[in-house]
Amino acid sequence: MAYKPKAAGRLEIEIDRHREESNWKKVLELADQLSQRTTGFETLVNFLIGESKLEQHLEQYAPNEQNIPKARTGLTDSKRYLQSCIGDQGRNLNLVTDAHLLLAKLLYAQGSYEESVSQIGEGGLDGLTRKQLSNRNLKIVAESFAVKGLCLEKIPLQTTSKNKAAERDEQIINCLVQAGELALRYLQEIERTQGHSGGSLPQLSSGATTSGSGSPLPPNTEYRVGYILETALQRAPIFLIRSG
Repeated sequence: MAYKPKAAGRLEIEIDRHREESNWKKVLELADQLSQRTTGFETLVNFLIGESKLEQHLEQYAPNEQNIPKARTGLTDSKRYLQSCIGDQGRNLNLVTDAHLLLAKLLYAQGSYEESVSQIGEGGLDGLTRKQLSNRNLKIVAESFAVKGLCLEKIPLQTTSKNKAAERDEQIINCLVQAGELALRYLQEIERTQGHSGGSLPQLSSGATTSGSGSPLPPNTEYRVGYILETALQRAPIFLIRSG
């Protein structure tokens, strides 16, 4: 998945660490430094800017129906940066999969549910669970399963068939359960790495508010599962009960 520096310099290693910590303000600062000091990494810089702007927006405005208008106006730059990574240069840097999955998350926030599911298909989500993933990529994959399930719930079923409705519910359940399992793996990995470094344990908190007033928690001081994964964890039992 995402670019991993080979024989990386201090700057690239620092960027990777702040991505793991969801410290997007710092990632943006370092991306700016990277753009000034390095040639040939324009696509990587675009990816880092697009990812950071997306995550910063969603920390302030939770991805729900109330905030769709804000997402449609506030994520224009992020969308442009991420779309620029879907090409040969992005493929050479292993950024294409991540760009597709982050675009799916962005489109979900904008209420473009069918387009979001399409981006997840382009990203090859189903095959990623068998790969060894960094903590950041593990969270991206977990969120992508959640986004797919939540989008399928929103997309009207073009039939009155009870069998088709049951199949759709089963597909949603599988996505939400997979998201929950990966979220648990993510928290376990964070607890393990934080335990080794003597840091604090992860917080099961979204860090986002529906009012747009910003995170109720100190920014960039703890790992969070995020609003999308919390929503998936809340929706999964409802579908399990419905399906008996």
